[in-house]
Amino acid sequence: MNCLVALVAGFILSASPGNCLRCFSCLGSTQKCLDSTVNCSAGERCYLLVAEATGVKVYSAGCFPLAACNVEQTITGASVAVSCCTTDLCNDQGQ
Repeated sequence: MNCLVALVAGFILSASPGNCLRCFSCLGSTQKCLDSTVNCSAGERCYLLVAEATGVKVYSAGCFPLAACNVEQTITGASVAVSCCTTDLCNDQGQ
């Protein structure tokens, strides 16, 4: 019985901690967000935000709840687009 308990405990400790989604991460960068990564919480998606005004693009990337995903807003002279995805490091697109 002790061997079985030890075997089960070893299996649990060696298992990965769930299916964490890994995303590129940055906040307000004019460069591509490919240097840092973050692990998302359950239910979150990788996001890429691209804001553009007067010909300058600014990027943000990381984890977002599903409700904040896939938004586009355009006003005169500026635009903001948020897109989300669900695979590891998928938020490098469109940069």
